[in-house]
Amino acid sequence: MRLDRYIAKQLKSPTGLGGKLVFRVMNRQNRRLYEDAIQLLKPSEADSLLDIGCGNGNVLNMLARQYECIFTGIDTSASMIKAAIRRNRKYVKNGNMTFICQDASAMYFDNDSFSMVYTINTVYFWESLDDMMAEIRRVLKPGGLFMNVLYTNETLSRFSFTQFGYTRFTEEQLVNAGINAGFSAEVVPILNGDAYCVLYQKISQD
Repeated sequence: MRLDRYIAKQLKSPTGLGGKLVFRVMNRQNRRLYEDAIQLLKPSEADSLLDIGCGNGNVLNMLARQYECIFTGIDTSASMIKAAIRRNRKYVKNGNMTFICQDASAMYFDNDSFSMVYTINTVYFWESLDDMMAEIRRVLKPGGLFMNVLYTNETLSRFSFTQFGYTRFTEEQLVNAGINAGFSAEVVPILNGDAYCVLYQKISQD
């Protein structure tokens, strides 16, 4: 298997030692992206926050070092969940952080469970943008925030591995999907324009 195809496969569904190594490298390369995204999120002590596609828990660790709230991370990879628990054992032991292996397209959580949800570099792998937006809206509290963080299509084209299994969306597609699901939506450039966040706010039902 070509190396770039292997990297793409591990980023979509990391397993074993290869997944751990790929995520370690990606975490280092994406550090500035994470920092810019966290600056937009800024959770408060009253917030309950969900990370969709948490990987090895690196971003949640960065958040927990700066903010106090209730953190939850989910990922489809059991090996990544184990790594995330090890990385964040202090917060898990204190009861401030929980990790669950599950698919975000059909989450186990009750309606209105979280005040904040975010995902970083996972939207490329979603099977249905509309279904995912509806499911995220379901678990968000009224007025809650969903932050979708991704690289621009131009930036993605610089990496050979993104030709394998990556769906490229336009800003318009992402905004419209959110509006159709019952969100307001705003695009905020980060990383000097190489990436952006789509900030969705759940519109309360009448």
